[in-house]
Amino acid sequence: MKTPLLYVLAICIPLLSCEPARQVAAPVSNKTAKPSPSPGAVDTIRWKENNTRPAIKDDTADTRRNMGSGQTWHIGYLLPFLTAQSEQGSVPEKSRFALQFYAGAKLAMEDISAEGKIRLKADVWDIQSSDEDFRTLLEGTPGIQKPVLYIGPTRTSQVEIFAEWAKKNRKIVISPETPSSGLTENNPGFIQINPSLQSHCEAITAFILEKNSPEAVTLVCRQKEQDRLDYFRNPNAGTGVFQELVMPDGVANFDKTDLKKYLKPGRVNVFIMPSWGSQDFVMAFLRKLREVKGTNKVEVYGMPQWQGFESIDAEYFSSLNVHISSAFWTDHNDDRVKKLENRFYEMTGTLPDEDAFTGYDVTMFAGKMLLRYGLSFPERLQKEDYTGLQGKFRFGNCTTGPADSGDGEIDYRENREVMILEFGGHGFRPVGNDR
Repeated sequence: MKTPLLYVLAICIPLLSCEPARQVAAPVSNKTAKPSPSPGAVDTIRWKENNTRPAIKDDTADTRRNMGSGQTWHIGYLLPFLTAQSEQGSVPEKSRFALQFYAGAKLAMEDISAEGKIRLKADVWDIQSSDEDFRTLLEGTPGIQKPVLYIGPTRTSQVEIFAEWAKKNRKIVISPETPSSGLTENNPGFIQINPSLQSHCEAITAFILEKNSPEAVTLVCRQKEQDRLDYFRNPNAGTGVFQELVMPDGVANFDKTDLKKYLKPGRVNVFIMPSWGSQDFVMAFLRKLREVKGTNKVEVYGMPQWQGFESIDAEYFSSLNVHISSAFWTDHNDDRVKKLENRFYEMTGTLPDEDAFTGYDVTMFAGKMLLRYGLSFPERLQKEDYTGLQGKFRFGNCTTGPADSGDGEIDYRENREVMILEFGGHGFRPVGNDR
């Protein structure tokens, strides 16, 4: 599916005030789709000729009305617009993430600069899809080192490459998408916005144990997912031992599995499924559980990706009290969200999706931290919570020693704020939110 050229022009013309750039041919892309905004499998939570091209300059923030004369900070955006893969009259659908993300970022830059205390200017690179070409971009592109802070890229392999480049060049990196642990070492200027799988699992565990005893909880997964169960085992927290139901990888359903033995009257029977790769596996479990639960009370906890499952009837989510973890949730009834939606539509002629809100939040966070602390802000993140349109950022240091102990070298900083969403009549929403 292609995105109409009108859509691209509506965003790119007002956003990307481009200097002339050399036209380069583009190789066929490998898979460049945006990684899931939830924990990815890496925890077991995007041109034929390698010519370089200058950054796409966006100086429009300088002309923002009522902008003062504060210090100017350059932010580098490394995003997969994939314009060289476009056909006449359209661009690849895979570029939608970059277009939405940067449109949201553009509005945030305007808001920060309009305060008059600092000015934000963007240097934007349309990154290539292959790792080899990405390395060429970093090694041979004029002006690539000008920004003091970078947002992106998004593909795990390119994040790893860029993390090392940034550490060598003493640059701050905000990774907005890749929810992976262990991507970089001894790199305190690397900031991961999307919480890791471990953070999701720990949040689920803490939430469940506020009201339930460990013996009421059963972990359900396939053999190939069994290593994820370690994240729910924390002997230092005194959480006790959860029951475990590990299914053979080749089993397609639960027809021969006795789920009744995990159900006890007089309590809430809790099941946790750290699975996201197969809707069929999740659906098979939900179908069997609803069939045998009778009058027993149950709750099922799953992963953020469940929100995008299309083959599971909402009735199963409702009748089984399904919850999921999530780092991001947008309340479209919030006046601030409505205001941004209107501004986004006025600027682009289209409505923002969740990527646009992420672009806005990440850029606002970067601007606020630069305003408050300058380039030393990574050192202050453990004491600085930031609340955006999609939720809160609460950072911890990932170190070579025990987490947050202060021991060992800081490998990177991770946002660990994870919400628990419950299914309601209009989809998933934070627990306690009745809108």
